[in-house]
Amino acid sequence: MTRTFALSSWIKTFTPFRLWWPMINRGTMKEDAMAGLTGAMIVLPQGVAFATIAGLPPQFGLYAAMVPAIVGAMFGSSWHLVSGPTTAISIAVFAAMHNLAEPGSVEYIRLVLTLTFLVGVYQTILGLARMGTLVNFISHTVVIGFTAGAAILIAASQIKNFFGLPIPRGTPFYEVIHQLVVQFLQSNPYVTAIGIATLASGLLAKRLLPKIPYMIVAMVVGSVVAFIVNAILGGEAATGIKTVGALPAGLPPLSLPDFSWDAIRDTARPALIITLLALTEAVSISRAIATRSEQRIDGNQEFVGQGLSNLVGSFFSAYASSGSFNRSGVNYEAGARTPLATVFASVFLVLILLLVAPLAAYLPTAAMAGILFLVAWGLIDFHHIRSIWQTSKPEAAILWVTLIGTLINLEEGIFMGVLLSLVMYLYRSSRPLVEPVVPAGDPGAYHFENAKGRPECPQVRFVRLHGSIYFGAVDHVQQALQQIDEDNPQQKTVVIAAPAINFVDVAGAEMLAQEARRRRRLGGGLYFYRLKDSVHRFLRQGEYLKDIGEGGFFPVKSNVSGAIYWTLDPEVCRSCKTRIFKECHGEVLPDGHRRLRLMFATDGSEYSQGPQSVALTLAKQLDLTLDAMTMATAEDTGAAADRLDEVQLACSQEAICCNSVLRHGSDPIKEVVEAARAADSNLLIIGRRPPKGLTDRMVGVHAAKIITEAPCHVLVVPQTGRMWRKRIMVCFDASPSAVAAAEIATTLAKNSGIPITVISVAKENHPAAKLMQAALDETVQMMRMEGVEADARLVFGPAAQTLIEQADLIGADLVVVGMRHGGLHRALPSRVVDPLLGQIERPVLIAKTTSAKDIADARGRF
Repeated sequence: MTRTFALSSWIKTFTPFRLWWPMINRGTMKEDAMAGLTGAMIVLPQGVAFATIAGLPPQFGLYAAMVPAIVGAMFGSSWHLVSGPTTAISIAVFAAMHNLAEPGSVEYIRLVLTLTFLVGVYQTILGLARMGTLVNFISHTVVIGFTAGAAILIAASQIKNFFGLPIPRGTPFYEVIHQLVVQFLQSNPYVTAIGIATLASGLLAKRLLPKIPYMIVAMVVGSVVAFIVNAILGGEAATGIKTVGALPAGLPPLSLPDFSWDAIRDTARPALIITLLALTEAVSISRAIATRSEQRIDGNQEFVGQGLSNLVGSFFSAYASSGSFNRSGVNYEAGARTPLATVFASVFLVLILLLVAPLAAYLPTAAMAGILFLVAWGLIDFHHIRSIWQTSKPEAAILWVTLIGTLINLEEGIFMGVLLSLVMYLYRSSRPLVEPVVPAGDPGAYHFENAKGRPECPQVRFVRLHGSIYFGAVDHVQQALQQIDEDNPQQKTVVIAAPAINFVDVAGAEMLAQEARRRRRLGGGLYFYRLKDSVHRFLRQGEYLKDIGEGGFFPVKSNVSGAIYWTLDPEVCRSCKTRIFKECHGEVLPDGHRRLRLMFATDGSEYSQGPQSVALTLAKQLDLTLDAMTMATAEDTGAAADRLDEVQLACSQEAICCNSVLRHGSDPIKEVVEAARAADSNLLIIGRRPPKGLTDRMVGVHAAKIITEAPCHVLVVPQTGRMWRKRIMVCFDASPSAVAAAEIATTLAKNSGIPITVISVAKENHPAAKLMQAALDETVQMMRMEGVEADARLVFGPAAQTLIEQADLIGADLVVVGMRHGGLHRALPSRVVDPLLGQIERPVLIAKTTSAKDIADARGRF
């Protein structure tokens, strides 16, 4: 089976033409032939120019566009990619070889052929080894920087031909510029005039005659001007205008690379650089055209095609070739349907060469210099350079390092660019974004949204990790996770939205296990949502799930918040106002007990209007469930239901969750108390009727008994009472009930944002006055630590009357007082609470410390 698969793979690799051969018919061949003719006309001037850049005789540029182009088209995966000489490869060949032999010499040519052979070997091996992704490590920014640097080197290499200056070939860039400045006044005016004429004609043709190859126009104009100048002034000896010389007409001759050890040793390293550069060009161009032709490109197959083209080309007098963007783009635009268009282009190039080869004797080197100036200018991608500079300074640094490095040393320049881009990538990947998110609020949604501007759970932090967790990123990720509970100690649980985590290595797994153990000690946990199966398998195989927990992973569309809710601290949930989970709006806390609840007892009379208004406002302000309760006798069941419907309607208009409680009986006091106990209420809101007995300064007897027997705090609201807006007054005497009153007042003030005044009444010159002042100051200080604006007053006089006067004086619209033994709980008048309830026309909240349930514990604390 393995041998059969391997044989099949090799057949597919070396017969890619089987995919497009069935497409060939008379129509496609006609279209391919026309596209090939267009390509042949373009490559003629380019081949001559690129060979000049590479330090080779001009005909070698044309040879590189013949046999290598055919082989590359037949064995590559792209139907439109045209291989041949390119600017970047030409300048790279010259930079690598000019120090080893005299450019243009026989020894130089043999070394270039050896270089081409090794490039082909490298490319073929990489393709067969399925390493097509290797070119991805040469970023687009590096290619732009290298191309711009190569363009400047091309222009610098032609300065001597453009100005007619005696600058030795191979002079470094900076020295060329120096020599230009020093020798500028010795420039040959005739040579320079030819170069300028060629340059100008090329620019005009490119703008005015876009359908005609501007290089051919520039060559013709430069040659004609040079011929006229030589004819008028007495020939080449008088003007100094040199020509390229006639090209040999015919097929590319057979050649043999130099396979000596010295030649292979000298060209092995440059061949590797040119291999990567050539493959990057070829694959990038083929993919760019494939986006328009909707063809799938196989990078590995393209490696093989490019490798075979250079291997074969080295035996047919061709130097290293690659995909050409200009010729490939023209090939596609001209209507090419199959790779046969490239075959036709090579055949037409041979025919054209037979016709025009002798005319090259009239092509001046100054004209070639002008053409290469145009080529160099076109290679500099000003648009992308400007875009990179504006969008990313790190990418701009990579670009300029590559460009400057290329000017200094072409081989080292591209390596410096690749190395710096990899360093930048490693730096970015070592600092993956840890983005705070929250569950989406849409019904039925399972995704997360950015937490900016949205409320977050005070106990759970949701984060989206944008990147993998490997040894380089461990420190950053661990620090980000630990920073969560440092900023908010209550957020002991962390949920990581993990679809972007592609892999985790051993260092990352150890860190996650350690973080899970740490959070478990804090009382929370570490959970993952949508972690990839491959990463989960890795953690399982490494036995890291023992620390993280089998239940710490949630697949896609899991209700993460619903599962984690039951692990939260119920005491925090009890007073939480954010409630971002669906479960937070339910009736049950994580520990199974019911959530904080208000109960409003109504009898439907006018005395229930004030209490109802306060109950609805308070429930909406605190986002609490309101239990509306009433009692029905055997005779008025229908009327009782109507009373509850009225409250339900009012709640629905205010978007308040309301629960109706209808109790049947004959004793309203008993039914109200039992309803509050059954609902586990935290605050009971009642009205009061005018007293009918005992004294006109005492609260109604029904209200007094309810206050006494209720298992929770009781808020008594008069008929005209309204929600407090200005100030809360706390009656304080340092007793446990007064402390409870201060605590509930602090909670209400925090939610409503209004100030508190804590008042104590003492007798003048009483020894306990100083102690009372100290207790007042301590209480106020505790309130301020909770973020509440508070002040204290120690006043003197009769307790009840003084407190009533102080409430009027400070404008308090809520009075909070603790319930002490005596007074109401025995249905007898209390010297302070009873007069306050009976005379003051404001809501009065009676705070309890003990009752049928322990109000001091967290479940009973409001």
